Amino acid sequence: MECALVNKQDFLEVISTWNSIYASNHMAYEILKKHHEDEAKWKNGLLKVASALDVIEDIKGTPIELLLNKAIRCAKTYDVSKLQEVHELLHTVEKFMYEDEV
Repeated sequence: MECALVNKQDFLEVISTWNSIYASNHMAYEILKKHHEDEAKWKNGLLKVASALDVIEDIKGTPIELLLNKAIRCAKTYDVSKLQEVHELLHTVEKFMYEDEV
């Protein structure tokens, strides 16, 4: 499954939404302080989405591309213990892309 996004704004929206979903679910499960069967579902779902991302033309040849590719590689392992790393990478990608717009 590949994610075919053609413009920077759409791509940034996907990354931002991914980070928001991660943050809200992570906080919710931290507050509960217990593992739940739904926890594995959202974690695996986020890894699946991140593994389907593709580098858009606007960021090819930039340091952002390197960060994104690392996040995609981590996500493709489908190892939920790497979800925090994927989030940190995608958060950095989002931050740099927003800075680039200003």
